[in-house]
Amino acid sequence: MLKHIVAWLVVGVAIVSISAGLALYKKTEIETAAAAAAASPEPSEAVATVRARRGEWTASTRAIGTVVALRQLEIRNEIAGTISKLGFTSGSIAEVGQTLVQFDVRQEQAALEASQAEARLTKLTLDRRESLRGSPAFSAQELDKSREELAAATARARALEVAIEKKRIVAPFKARVGITNLQDGAYLDVGTLIVTLQGVDTDAYVDFTLPQDGAAALQVGSTVTLTSAALTANPATAKIVAEDNSVDAGNRAVRFRAVVAGLGETLRPGTFVDVTAITSQPREAVMVPLAALRRSPSGQHVFVIAEEDGKLRARERSVETSAVQGSDVAVEKGLDGGELIAASGSFKLRDGLLVQTEMPPQANSGDRVN
Repeated sequence: MLKHIVAWLVVGVAIVSISAGLALYKKTEIETAAAAAAASPEPSEAVATVRARRGEWTASTRAIGTVVALRQLEIRNEIAGTISKLGFTSGSIAEVGQTLVQFDVRQEQAALEASQAEARLTKLTLDRRESLRGSPAFSAQELDKSREELAAATARARALEVAIEKKRIVAPFKARVGITNLQDGAYLDVGTLIVTLQGVDTDAYVDFTLPQDGAAALQVGSTVTLTSAALTANPATAKIVAEDNSVDAGNRAVRFRAVVAGLGETLRPGTFVDVTAITSQPREAVMVPLAALRRSPSGQHVFVIAEEDGKLRARERSVETSAVQGSDVAVEKGLDGGELIAASGSFKLRDGLLVQTEMPPQANSGDRVN
């Protein structure tokens, strides 16, 4: 019995000794880790900072516009026939009154000559019967008949003259001629597209559409800004000259037409241009770079850089924004002008994180940026 008691005592002492040793080891390990952590520098991130600035902004909207010639026309034939001569070459400039297409009119010309001869003969007969007035041989009935025959012959001749005129198509205005594959001798049915004309003018139209909400701010006389690869110089300004009379039921957009002066040759018809329209009066707001704005499930925020205990730390701040203007965004609520915020590199931050940065100069919160 005594032996069992001694054995259990030995086991108990061993367990206690082992537990005490493990506890002492763990305590030493924790103290060592704590000391190492205390000796290590606090994590930080390097970011670029800017100061929020108060300025004016105007809401704007963009659209794709299409350049349209002031005068444009599709040339089609009213009467079927065979082309006897094309009076233009593809891509050339046609002057006012220049013959573009001459159709074969030999048959109509022969019929016209016959009708004119018939009219002359009828006129002679009418004159002879007029000369018999007052004599026994005079007949009022025959005189009336000759008058009607002359009128009919004259009308037939005039109809043939009109048909001949319609078989000669001329340019109604000075224009650049499009490309055609037609040749002399080609037979054309009525209404065949022969060629297109684009007027040669110093000005040009730009057609564009805007959503009905943005369109409400525009009217005839408003100006828009145009940019395009074809405009190598500064952006051009166009003046709205027409607004469609209804909203497109398909996309709820309103069509506008603006005229741009002096660029008719630079902007060819069909060229697309970027149209920027101002849709609000200037308003005050705090402006920050787009790079400073972060988005999360809880909304938009920026990181304000604040000094705490001699160190700079990032503090998350919820904000409400409105329009984007260039590389900046307007902040309506949540930020004051002059506050220091993280810009480039703000995606690396979290609330309370130590920040390494160079302090920009203090800005006046009343500074304005246009």
